[in-house]
Amino acid sequence: MKKIYVLDCTLRDGGYVNNWEFGYDVAKKIIDGLYESGIRVIEIGIMGKNGELGKSTKFTSLKDAEPLLENRKKDCKYAIMLNQAEAGNFDIPVRSEKTVDMIRLAYFKAERQNAMILAKSLKDKGYEVFLQAMATFMYSDDEMDSMLAQINNLAPQAFYIVDSFSNLFPEDIVKMAKNVLSKLDKHIDFGFHAHNNIQMAFANAIAFMNVESDRNIYIDGSIYGMGRGAGNVPVELLVDYLNKKEKLYNLEVLLKTYQDYVKPIFEQYFWGYTHPYFLTASKDMNSVYGWYFMNNGINDIVQLNKALDMIKDTSKYTLMKDEAAEAVKKSKVKINE
Repeated sequence: MKKIYVLDCTLRDGGYVNNWEFGYDVAKKIIDGLYESGIRVIEIGIMGKNGELGKSTKFTSLKDAEPLLENRKKDCKYAIMLNQAEAGNFDIPVRSEKTVDMIRLAYFKAERQNAMILAKSLKDKGYEVFLQAMATFMYSDDEMDSMLAQINNLAPQAFYIVDSFSNLFPEDIVKMAKNVLSKLDKHIDFGFHAHNNIQMAFANAIAFMNVESDRNIYIDGSIYGMGRGAGNVPVELLVDYLNKKEKLYNLEVLLKTYQDYVKPIFEQYFWGYTHPYFLTASKDMNSVYGWYFMNNGINDIVQLNKALDMIKDTSKYTLMKDEAAEAVKKSKVKINE
């Protein structure tokens, strides 16, 4: 029978807001609050360089993450994300009672072959491997078929479609999900990660959850939608929606966790819908361009729109700094004319 798992990614995706500097005490309290609210899959951070031990949920080694698992519960699964682009920087040990249970391996299309090799290695070490195909909309039908054939052969715990650029609508999600489900081995779980640039994250999540399927599915969310740019699906919306079908979650505990530990971060920083991230989504491009231009002095929304249009279609996939810097230069010349 199909089971829907809510996976909270506050301490990982939310870290793009505050440079992952939650502090271990707050991070532990967020983990405890999520568990007490009924969430049983919790992503505690990301593998990355320059994370400060005891302060950051960006870990240079899995050993650094161990303090956050001191109060781990047997009926809860704990995850960490590893980006294929940075995977060579880390030595992942064999899974043990001290490590996370799951590793979510995120990769872009060009990194797929190397990701499959790494995924097998992680699986052989005992981890539940989740394959996160970032910017899934970029795959052609043939490329998707080829990838799914590899995934079926590998047999990871789960495969995810990811709305990385937040340019998809519910009908797109349904079509993509049905296509995957028709080819993905029935023993492999299926997941979805949404972003909220065009305020479709919750609607897309509902559409995904309601696609007919017998397999277990995962749906990502974060407290108050905390995440890069426009953020993610607010996890409180997900659990409230699911509670209408079967009361499994304690919303009050989740709201208090937000109030005590996430609200102060929101008041210091900001995430949520803004025109710059809407514009990157509308142009099918990585939202990092919006961030780059704003941080380089292009704050007028009309000028930002023009600067984004200077980026070639072939460069929209990831930040091309030389091209972006040239667009900044041209934009500033026009502003001063």
